[in-house]
Amino acid sequence: MPYQESLPQAVRPGFAAWLAAQIGTCFFLLLLLAAGTALAQQPSPELHVEAVRGSGWDETAPPVTGWTPVTLPDSWAARWPGFDGVVWYRLTWDQPAQVAEMGLLLHYLNMAGAVSLNGSPISRDESLVEPLTRAWNSPRYWLLAPPLLQAGRNTLLVRVSGLSAYQAGLGPVSLGTPAAMQAEYGQERVLRRDLQMLGLAVSAAVSAFFAALWLLRRRETAYGWFALMSVLWLLFGYNQIATSPWPFASNHSWQALNTSLLLLFSVSYVVFALRFCERRMPRLEGFALLVAAAGVLDLWLAGAANLVTHRALWTLVGGLTIIAVNSASLVHAVRHRNSPMRSLAPFMALSAVTGAHDLLVFTQVIDSNIYYTTMSSYGLLLGMALTQAARFVQSLKRIENFNTELIEEVNAAKAELAATLAQQHALELAHARIGERVNLASDLHDGLGGMLVGSIATLERKPENLSAPELLAMLKRLRDDLRLIIDATGRHDGARAFGELLAPLRHRTSQLLDANGIDCRWQVSNLETLELPPSQSLDLLRFLQEALTNVLKHSAGRRVDVAVTRAETELQLSVRDDGCGFVVDGADKRAGAGLRSLRTRARRLGAELQLHSRPGETQLVLRMPLAPAA
Repeated sequence: MPYQESLPQAVRPGFAAWLAAQIGTCFFLLLLLAAGTALAQQPSPELHVEAVRGSGWDETAPPVTGWTPVTLPDSWAARWPGFDGVVWYRLTWDQPAQVAEMGLLLHYLNMAGAVSLNGSPISRDESLVEPLTRAWNSPRYWLLAPPLLQAGRNTLLVRVSGLSAYQAGLGPVSLGTPAAMQAEYGQERVLRRDLQMLGLAVSAAVSAFFAALWLLRRRETAYGWFALMSVLWLLFGYNQIATSPWPFASNHSWQALNTSLLLLFSVSYVVFALRFCERRMPRLEGFALLVAAAGVLDLWLAGAANLVTHRALWTLVGGLTIIAVNSASLVHAVRHRNSPMRSLAPFMALSAVTGAHDLLVFTQVIDSNIYYTTMSSYGLLLGMALTQAARFVQSLKRIENFNTELIEEVNAAKAELAATLAQQHALELAHARIGERVNLASDLHDGLGGMLVGSIATLERKPENLSAPELLAMLKRLRDDLRLIIDATGRHDGARAFGELLAPLRHRTSQLLDANGIDCRWQVSNLETLELPPSQSLDLLRFLQEALTNVLKHSAGRRVDVAVTRAETELQLSVRDDGCGFVVDGADKRAGAGLRSLRTRARRLGAELQLHSRPGETQLVLRMPLAPAA
């Protein structure tokens, strides 16, 4: 007895009412069609039905005695409780001589059988012993014409092999005009086979779709549970069209598997309904899983003799669980206006009704063997599809609104960014001005400051011996140093030969040091083709000038060696004196403006500065990498 799946979120109430009306209309039309077909039939001959129990599975002819009148549809479990085997049904009628042909419809037989008319076989299932052919949901139609059909008394003999636990017996048999019987057969075929197969195909497609959707969006756990639920329902619903219990050797094992699938489906249905409502109830979910596991274990451990009772019990548990989930979902949808279950409420109501009907059929309260839950799965799948479509439309609307909001936010961000960039540009200009001022101050300190220090030292040493030409020479040296600053930082943007700029500095500093009793010796090599940008040239010259000024001011030495050499990819400046020296460790903390200026220029040049000092020797070494163009 199949049951059906469930679905996701918000479909409008008007649409749900319309859909419910359409479903009702479809059922009404089916009833009218069935009634019209029945009215269109011509009166059929009266059938006399008798049954007799066979003596063994392999007998090929019915017993001569023991025939009992029965009414179709017939289930022999009440007449012969617990009987598993063969029962023969004999249907007789008187055929008028003027009728040339008739249509015969056998709605179903349970489980397998063979049919003969007037001693001539017309149908036989593949297996009449266990594992029995599962022909319980297969209608059969024959066109009866001479010589099979004969005027007067006709006898239709039906051999049924069945198991008492599964409603073994013979269904209704209809006899009438070929057109009427063929139309009725078409309806039975659609109801019992075609719609069942279509439902299973749709379940397979939907389970694959929602499984892929869950794999792409793992946080949507409801989709994953719905996919699992659909797969379990597909396997359970296959019972409607299966014609063999393969891979099992008996129908008892097949029914144990089928009931196990129903229990597992009911658990997944519970979890899906909770996840779809965005809720978790670990205790309820654990209890449902525990009950299902106990049921599956009990079904497979129960022997063949006890399986009938156990199967009935666990089928009721699974079916009632599904009805309870549907009912609880409907109550939740009514109580919570924003519940996603509101979109599934009509379809779950349909599932609850068909589930209750199929339970009554299973317990034989309703005398039928037609189950509707597999077909009601269409409604649930449709609801799931409509819910996804509604979510998709809502997502598109959110995307459209998001695009509008995004454009507005981008425009606001652009305006804010423009204001920020303008403010940053103003700050950069201010910083550039401050930097230029700092550089100019540093150049004045290292250049003019050093020349002034030297001039002051000369005046302090022998002020009375200086003549006017010597004072004039001092002033000219100061002027030349100022020109050096102007030449290096002025309008000239091209590279200058470093040797040309070094020569005046070498001449002035040598004179200044000599005038103060310090022997200055220079070593210059490989500078003939070296051209550097003005800013680098000025930093190098100021580095040398500040280093020599420090020698003049602090070393108290008598000799200084200056080396400016160029290797292939490096320019090295070295200043070494024989003065008193100083402690290098911690020099950064006590460093004056001169040492800080030297380090600043080294960083600006991207050069490495090395400082070594001890009594009698102090050496500064600057190593600056040269670009290939230099």
